Amino acid sequence: MARTFDAEWLGWLKTNVQRGCARRELHDILLKNGFDEAAILAAFNEVVSAPSMTAPPPERPAIKVPNAKRVSPSSIELYTAEAFLSARECGALVELIRKSLRPSTISVPPSGEPDTRFRTSRTCDLIGNQRAIVSLNEKVHAAMGIDRAFAEPSQGQWYDVGQEFKPHTDFFKDYELEQFSTAIWGQRTWTFMIYLNEPEGGGGTRFTELDLTIEPRAGTAVFWNNLTAAGGGNNFTMHQGLPVTAGKKVIITKWFRRAPVVKRPSFTSLGAKWSQKVKV
Repeated sequence: MARTFDAEWLGWLKTNVQRGCARRELHDILLKNGFDEAAILAAFNEVVSAPSMTAPPPERPAIKVPNAKRVSPSSIELYTAEAFLSARECGALVELIRKSLRPSTISVPPSGEPDTRFRTSRTCDLIGNQRAIVSLNEKVHAAMGIDRAFAEPSQGQWYDVGQEFKPHTDFFKDYELEQFSTAIWGQRTWTFMIYLNEPEGGGGTRFTELDLTIEPRAGTAVFWNNLTAAGGGNNFTMHQGLPVTAGKKVIITKWFRRAPVVKRPSFTSLGAKWSQKVKV
């Protein structure tokens, strides 16, 4: 029986339409997730005709993770939290991810070609009302204290032996920001990642500019601010998913956004020359 669109799936579709994703790609993802042609067409029509929403910018998050530990150095706002998810929660999410995987993608500079070896994992969007997904989102949002309106859908990523994600940053470069901004979302702010298992070998998360590697531990969350205090991208957040050498690695990633920056019109004040004639 075909699935019906709920608010979360419609939100996912609207976001990706606004981002400029190819309609055929979105259509194929929806088909794979159990929606039929009629439902997909109706959803596209609803999303395209819906008015854009506006929302106030999020305040700085009030992090509420009791066992969160700040990782040095001070050049990056980076935390870890053990046992953020239980073994049961991790197992349920692994099974959901296993059923919905597709090849991972990366953004490409306007003049460039995709590097097929840069990110070799598989991925899926965790959207729906399954208990494991609802519980995951509730926990992450409660931990970060950021309005749901500024959260991208949770994403699952699966790495088999030899697969990796080469050094990259999560904040958007200028050409990406223009492509991926919407009426509500601007620059990425925080990344919240959770390890769902422990690979038999490899798979650590290495922050290349800090000479720091965090090893995967099931249930452990790793989260960091991608921006500097001034609001620009923090290059110290450069990180990579090291190749898995044995077993597999499965993780969750959720990205948060700030509101788009509204460009104010610029005005030029020119000196005005004038004279006054006095009537006599």
